Amino acid sequence: MNWNRLHIAELLAAAAVAFTGCQSVATETHATPLSPDASKIKVALYLDVGCRGGGVIHLAQLLKSSPEVSCDFVNSADVLDGKLAGYDVLVMPGGSGYDRYAQLGEEGFEKIRRYIREGGCYYGICAGIALALNDPKRLRLIPYTREKTPPRGGFSAAVKLNGRASELMGLAEGTRYFRYHDGPLPAKGSPVPDSEYEVLATFDCEVMQRGKACSPMNGMPAMIYGRYGKGKVLAMVMHPEYFPSTHEVLGAGFKPLAGRPVTFVYPKKSARPLRVAFYASEIDRTGDTRATVEDAAALAERPDVDVTFVSGEQIAEGALDHADALVIPGGKKGKMWRAARPLVEKFAADGHAVFTSGREAAAASR
Repeated sequence: MNWNRLHIAELLAAAAVAFTGCQSVATETHATPLSPDASKIKVALYLDVGCRGGGVIHLAQLLKSSPEVSCDFVNSADVLDGKLAGYDVLVMPGGSGYDRYAQLGEEGFEKIRRYIREGGCYYGICAGIALALNDPKRLRLIPYTREKTPPRGGFSAAVKLNGRASELMGLAEGTRYFRYHDGPLPAKGSPVPDSEYEVLATFDCEVMQRGKACSPMNGMPAMIYGRYGKGKVLAMVMHPEYFPSTHEVLGAGFKPLAGRPVTFVYPKKSARPLRVAFYASEIDRTGDTRATVEDAAALAERPDVDVTFVSGEQIAEGALDHADALVIPGGKKGKMWRAARPLVEKFAADGHAVFTSGREAAAASR
């Protein structure tokens, strides 16, 4: 079945048939949105090649849900066309900084720099802070370089917020636990002209590499804030969008940038919503990252659908055991972790709906 952003209602209807005991699934379309409220913070969320993982979709969901935010999705073409003008904050999510440089090049990076120098704000998360470093093929916004460290993978990292974070963001001082996934560790680098920065949080942990010596993180910067030209920059190594317990920090990050924090509204779900597993690993390789995120966010906001974003490893660990349907964006099935593939095939053989798109759909129809 060919699935794309025009066929969400079709997906829901077909999956409802496969869902034993499901009486009906509402498929009404949303009304045309009202004009953006001028009092809201105008946010541009960058979505293109290099933006990957479930965290990107979580960000889209949260920003779209906020009553204080008017959020649009932008890609490299929008940046190169100068469309950042008029936005209060550019949010740069996790993934790969090198892939984004390949898309934007120096021309696109200079457009972002100019946007900030002239008064725009930059909110970087994980790869977003990597892009801000004063290194080759980077935006060179902050006077830090990337510490050379072995890959760390993902885990829950302890991060200590200091007094300045409390003052600027309205958060209590102390240690919180954030999702960390191999983010760059900033080390002091060369100065950046017409800028000034300070550290708002540091790591309060270390990680042991399997078969290797302990990899130090303790005391290294986790969140950096400052000024670049007339604009402001807030960048963090960790992912505050992943855990509900750290969503407050994500929202508080808008206070030093745009003058006030933002809150997020979590959609209420039906007593027994349709449970959809959405394969979210490497979404940057689908060919249309923005469309994939739009589709996932549109499904997740429905009260009759409960979406879980899964990786190949999570499928291998049983993530499909309680799912009614699985969505695999195009171009990803062939890259899925080998141990997960037979479980996906069994899931489909057991009568569950599996939706694919693009080349995967063509292969599935043979």
